[in-house]
Amino acid sequence: MDRCCDRLCYYETQQNIKWWLIPFAILLLVLTVSAVVMISFVVVPRVNTNVADARLNTFAFAAGTQGGEPAAMTSLFRYNISIALAILNPNRAMGIEHTKPLVASFIFHDRRLHNLTVVDAGHKHRPGKTEEHLLHAGGEVPGSLLGAAAAEDLKKQDAIGLFKVEVRLSGEITHHRIAIAKTRKLSLSCPLELQLAPPGPEVVVFHEVDCKPVKQDKMYF
Repeated sequence: MDRCCDRLCYYETQQNIKWWLIPFAILLLVLTVSAVVMISFVVVPRVNTNVADARLNTFAFAAGTQGGEPAAMTSLFRYNISIALAILNPNRAMGIEHTKPLVASFIFHDRRLHNLTVVDAGHKHRPGKTEEHLLHAGGEVPGSLLGAAAAEDLKKQDAIGLFKVEVRLSGEITHHRIAIAKTRKLSLSCPLELQLAPPGPEVVVFHEVDCKPVKQDKMYF
């Protein structure tokens, strides 16, 4: 008789535990979903970016030919810039995915000289990690693209020995592996003041520059 009572009590205990487990499981599921939704809408993906190093090898107007004809002389602006771009994902729990390419534009006097893709769309940035990208922009553009005001400004900067070059970053990011992820557009400005590097491997001292958020609607020619 006691044995039957023990079995009955054990069965009833099991049933009671089951009835408590069901609402507990539902509550846990609701809390989990709520946490995911909260993270999706409250925690905004972001990056911290700076130019860790930079080198300016060429930055000047020069005479050139148009259409290969020596008689048709024209003014050209030649540039050669290299930078080390450091990008940190400050979130140590969640990775970041680039939903659009991250593009770096090299700008002088509000004129775009060069565009470079830093990372392609779909690139994934691990939590808490810093990525370093070495970028090189070199080439020439018609002097008329810069205009007379830029030419005059270049003369003043050349006399001082410091050239003001802006690196503008634009793109879009989201948190990686989250079902309802919030995207964020990136628009950052990295203002640089660079000295012309002497010929050879000599190092020019450069102080790290932080990139700051700027308005996204500012466009350049």
